[in-house]
Amino acid sequence: MAQDEGELIRLALEQLPDGVVVADAHDHVVTLNAQARLIRGPRSDAGIAFPLLFGSSVTEDVEQGLGALRTGTATEFSVVEGDPSTGKVYEHRCVAVKTPGGAYAGTAVTSHDVTDRQLQDARQEARVSGLQRQVAGLQDALQERFVDGMIMLVDALEARDRYTRGHSTRVAFMAGKVAQRVLGHATDVAEIELAARLHDIGKVAVPDRLLDKPSNLTPEEVVLMHTHPLVGESILRPIAQLRNVAAIIRNHHERWDGTGYPDGLLGEHIPVGSRILALADTFDAMTSQRPYRHSLPAAEVREEIARHLGTQFDPTIGLTFVEMIGSGEILSEDQAHSEAG
Repeated sequence: MAQDEGELIRLALEQLPDGVVVADAHDHVVTLNAQARLIRGPRSDAGIAFPLLFGSSVTEDVEQGLGALRTGTATEFSVVEGDPSTGKVYEHRCVAVKTPGGAYAGTAVTSHDVTDRQLQDARQEARVSGLQRQVAGLQDALQERFVDGMIMLVDALEARDRYTRGHSTRVAFMAGKVAQRVLGHATDVAEIELAARLHDIGKVAVPDRLLDKPSNLTPEEVVLMHTHPLVGESILRPIAQLRNVAAIIRNHHERWDGTGYPDGLLGEHIPVGSRILALADTFDAMTSQRPYRHSLPAAEVREEIARHLGTQFDPTIGLTFVEMIGSGEILSEDQAHSEAG
């Protein structure tokens, strides 16, 4: 009966669809079934030394895993290995074989063909990657459409009167040129240009009577006017990719000496984009005709800005801005004519 049981076990091992290898405590192969011999190919000699599995070399992970089995710090480990000659991929599960007393006696390895699973995982990964690319593309398209809509809204706001028409476009041009000189990084420059283009979007919440008022604003009206950077930020902040732009807009009325609004930020605590935008916004506003005053010559405004470096404006960036204005490289045609006159 025992002989029949042994033969039955041998037959079962031979007919298992998975490869089975058993090695003794000295790392020599004791037995391996037909599927293991098929997997091992020419290396299926019964005397082959273990821990070589089914690949051409023993990896550090395999050595560490087998060491853990021998010392008893682990009872099993798995490794996935591809056979370049057949294109098959196998998952080898290594289990410690112990005596009834718990001593390490050897290692049993089962090898399961996971080629189809790996292919399915690869296809699934490719599908997921494709979907992620599609989602990213949709997000980019939505963001682009959102920005386009905001630019149209700004243009519509500025078109309500002749005093502000084209203001944001000119400010964006100047701010972009200065940012390129000061920072140079394309992403930062693009964000600052976009913030400049949209910096007055919050004025959508300011009544026309204040925007067009030919006289000084009352204290209550000043408070209302000062909300426009916060409104602008609130419009853009929900779009994750525009949060830096939103922060620049929020703080473009801060002053270097900390007396600006809405947060009273001081010096370099003000975002660099906001410091650049403040210079460009001030210059264009002062050189443009407004309901409450005539436009000022570019040369006069340049000198006025120079006097306020270190108080209202960043002294280092402000000096670059003043120099670029003096060279005419960031002036519009009308401003250049004013500067020459």
